[in-house]
Amino acid sequence: MKLFTLSAMAGLFAGIAGFAQAQEVPSYYPADYSKIIEGSRSEAGLMIYSNMADNNWQPILKGFNAKYPWIKVETVDLGSGTVHSRWEAEKGSSARTADVLVSGANDRWAAYGKDGAMEDYKSPEVAHLPDFAHPYPGVNVLSTDPLVITYNAALLPEDQRPKGFASLVEAASADPDTFQGKITTYDAARNSFGLAAWWSYMDKEGDTAWEGLRKIGPMIRGETSGGPMNEKIATGEYLMGIAVSGITIFPRLEQPGGEILGFAFPDDGTIMMLRGMGIPKGAANPNSAKLFVDYALSQDGQTQVGKGGLVPYREDVAEDQARYTFQEIGSQIGNENMIIAGFDQRLITEAGPFVEKWNAAIAGR
Repeated sequence: MKLFTLSAMAGLFAGIAGFAQAQEVPSYYPADYSKIIEGSRSEAGLMIYSNMADNNWQPILKGFNAKYPWIKVETVDLGSGTVHSRWEAEKGSSARTADVLVSGANDRWAAYGKDGAMEDYKSPEVAHLPDFAHPYPGVNVLSTDPLVITYNAALLPEDQRPKGFASLVEAASADPDTFQGKITTYDAARNSFGLAAWWSYMDKEGDTAWEGLRKIGPMIRGETSGGPMNEKIATGEYLMGIAVSGITIFPRLEQPGGEILGFAFPDDGTIMMLRGMGIPKGAANPNSAKLFVDYALSQDGQTQVGKGGLVPYREDVAEDQARYTFQEIGSQIGNENMIIAGFDQRLITEAGPFVEKWNAAIAGR
């Protein structure tokens, strides 16, 4: 009995020590930050709507729960647009809805920035992040994911594998029969992710890019999701894709049959898609949500973002903790060739005319 008591007491003290450690925060956090931590204890956990898969979330949630083990986190994997439409339909009702939103629907984040739909919470981590990390009150960036060229290495000879958009236009224009109907990308007319990506690219590259798109537009078949693009490239339905989400192909390369696929960061402009994150106004569990946002933006949180297959952007994340970091990609292609696809409010005002111009270019007009 005595041994049992001592063992139990040792376990109790260890638990108390671990509990105290779990509440440690950086010295630059507000002096009253403990109020947020204490407030989270009486909340009902955390619901996150996102366009991220379980494998992306696993290391992030493991790290978060190591700090705050009393917060149960549930994630719902949805399409980027559905993240927002579902929350918008549920807010104000009695249904349990998201405490945190995460998505690549940049036009929606631009709208939320304009309308103030997110809780105006400024994380103490923002001071340690680049300017693009906090574009509007309550709107943050979780990750910076590159859009790449993917191709079927068995079917596309090395001399026809483009290194960028310009070289793709050149190769396809020189051999239209080979590339006809064999190029894919996100359809900017049917997909908000594709709209933000291609709007950002064309906004920077201008008339030259539009001219190139008109040349190869009729050869392109648009898709709305990166996974199917890569599968169809692997089976030979497509030879290649342009502006395909890197986080959909990186893990595919390591799976059986992955050797048939290849990719390149476009050397004349790699689109870096900012993945938005925010706490909706009226969230049921605001303290837990704040703790999560702060963790996700912290050095440890961003390290776990990298381990989950996304691309972290904090400068103090070690390169060996992620497939790629923002800084590593910049060193490979040159920072001047990184096109930041952020939450520009012109995505709202110019979307209609842009889609009309896009459809015309895809038709070769």
